[in-house]
Amino acid sequence: MLTLAALAQSTALAGVSLFGAHPDAVFLLVAVWAFLRGPVEGAVWAFIGGVLLDVLSGGPLGGFTLALLLAALLVGQQWGRELGSTAFQLVLLVLVAGFLSHVVLLLAMSATGYPVDWQYGLAHVAAPSAVLNALLAPIVHPLLSWLDRRTRPEGFTLQ
Repeated sequence: MLTLAALAQSTALAGVSLFGAHPDAVFLLVAVWAFLRGPVEGAVWAFIGGVLLDVLSGGPLGGFTLALLLAALLVGQQWGRELGSTAFQLVLLVLVAGFLSHVVLLLAMSATGYPVDWQYGLAHVAAPSAVLNALLAPIVHPLLSWLDRRTRPEGFTLQ
C-alpha cells in the first residue's frame, strides 16, 4: 500500500495542486496509521514510506524519512485525545504534524544546499498542504480502520 501511494504521489499526484496545496498520500497513510496503532507502528510505516519517497524524489536523501518519522511520532501520541470527536482529534493532529513535516523537509533541503524560500514555502506550500491533508484524513481513516480491525491480533499491541 505504501509503495503504491509513493508511486502515485511521485507521479499522478505531483501535478495536483489546490491553491498551492498538494495531497500527500504517504503522509496520510502514515499519520492515520499512527493515529490508529500508535507511534511505534506509525514509525515503521514512516520509515518505509519515507525511504520510498526519498528514492523517488530529487530531494535530499533522508528528508522525507525524517519528516514522516516526526509526523508518526506526533500523531501517534495520546495528545488531544480528550478533545472532541475522533474526527476532530485526527484533523487537529494531522494539521499540526503536516505543517511540521513540511518544515522538516525545508530544513533538510536548506541543510543540504538546496535554495529554500522560507516565506513562500511556509505560506504557499506547507500551510495549504497541511490544511488539505488534515481535511483528507477523515476520508482515509475508515479504510485504515478497517485494515486495523482485520490485521490486529486480539489483545496485541507494540506500544
